Amino acid sequence: MAEPDTVSTRERGTITFEVVKEAYGWAVRRDRQMMTPCWCKALAVDQAQRMVDALRRHGERAEMRVSDFDD
Repeated sequence: MAEPDTVSTRERGTITFEVVKEAYGWAVRRDRQMMTPCWCKALAVDQAQRMVDALRRHGERAEMRVSDFDD
């Protein structure tokens, strides 16, 4: 069984989701560990915002950054 997370939110810092342009479309990235592919920028932004909202409801600090590239 996994050990409980004893590191406070302040010590972890802010969780950042980045919406970036990829060769196949758009993606939501969090560091190098996580990536969610999306067909269009609007879908990627919506997906990232849902993840940010969910984390915030659980007391985490989270933000979303959107790439400057256009469709």
